[in-house]
This record gives sequence, structure tokens and C-alpha cells, in this order.
Amino acid sequence: MKGRPAVAAVSLLSCLPTRAPRHDGGRERARVEVVRPAGPPAPEAPRPTIPIPAASTTSCQSDADCRHGVCFTPALDAQYSRVFRDCVNGQAWRASHALFTCIFAGCTSDAECPAGMRCGEPSMVPFPQRACVPASCRSAMDCRLHARGQCLPYVAAAHCEPGGWACAYESDECAPRDVSRRCPMRPGVITRCVPSRGRFRCVQEGAPLP
Repeated sequence: MKGRPAVAAVSLLSCLPTRAPRHDGGRERARVEVVRPAGPPAPEAPRPTIPIPAASTTSCQSDADCRHGVCFTPALDAQYSRVFRDCVNGQAWRASHALFTCIFAGCTSDAECPAGMRCGEPSMVPFPQRACVPASCRSAMDCRLHARGQCLPYVAAAHCEPGGWACAYESDECAPRDVSRRCPMRPGVITRCVPSRGRFRCVQEGAPLP
């Protein structure tokens, strides 16, 4: 009876886990996995507000190489550098157009544009190409809210915003392309005659539409 406890002790020792031989001088190195918290999702890139015409694959060195078009040269790129840098529509256009490729009209008639748009001139967009721009009217028949309404084109709605067509009335604060009704000029300030809430108003460049 006295020998049984020794046997039990041996059995208990045999159940304990054994350690693998150390190869680090007797020092155990703890492996700690660092889990970094996930940061906030990246903000979605701003999307263009007008359709960006597809780029041409026709290579060129000068306008002479582009029949019915112009060549996108470094000089033209520099001319539009500000809007390519600051404006979402300009950024989207520049990202899809390579230097020394031909630029052709993105549209040639209003029929090629989606509803609510018309085929604008290059001066209406922040890139050197005709494209579809917003249009709240197509003729004076669409501008009968007040007497003698006209459907007029305007160059730009605000800083970085494209131009288009909108109704203009005699009681509006200003009228586009009418030197007798242009916005008052102030030194160092650019003021545009833009449509806002159904009327043309004078808005300082960079300021939100009223």
C-alpha cells in the first residue's frame, strides 16, 4: 500500500505537456500579432456632372493631322491646366485623354444628347471639346412663365460648373451675352450672370448659387 502513491505521482508527471528543445539560449520569445483597427473608408471620388466624351486613339503632332479636329498638345494642356487641376469635369476629361491624340467634337447636334441637355460649345465646358451640357429650354416656347421669355445660352453656371441654356426674362437681374445688362464689375472680382431658381442672377465666382 505504501508504494502506490509513488506510482500515481509518476503517472501524473507523464500527463504533463513536454516542451520542445530550446534553440534560443533558454529564452522563449513571445510572438504577438498586432491587429490594427480598420480606418474609415476612403471617400468616394467626385463624379463628373456632364457626360465626358470618349477619347480618340488617332495620334497627331499638330492640328493638321486631325481632320475636323485639333491635336491635344502640351500647349493646349497648359492652357487648360487650371480647370484640369480644380474642376471635377476637367479632371475626368484629362484623365481619359492622352497628349498627342486628336480631339473631335463630342456631339454635333442636340439630338445626340440625353434629355435635359443640348450640344454645347467648348467655351461652355472646362475642356477643349464640344459636349452635351444642361439645358432647361430649347426655344422661347419653353419660357412662357413671364412675358417675352427667351431661351439663351450661357457660358458657365459657376466656378467649375458647365454652361448651357436657360430661360431669361426682362425682370432678371442680368442677361447672358447682353452688354447692356451685364453684372457690375468690381476690381479683383469675377461675377457671372448665371441661372438660379428660374432666373438669371449675378453670382461672384467661387460663391454658391443663391
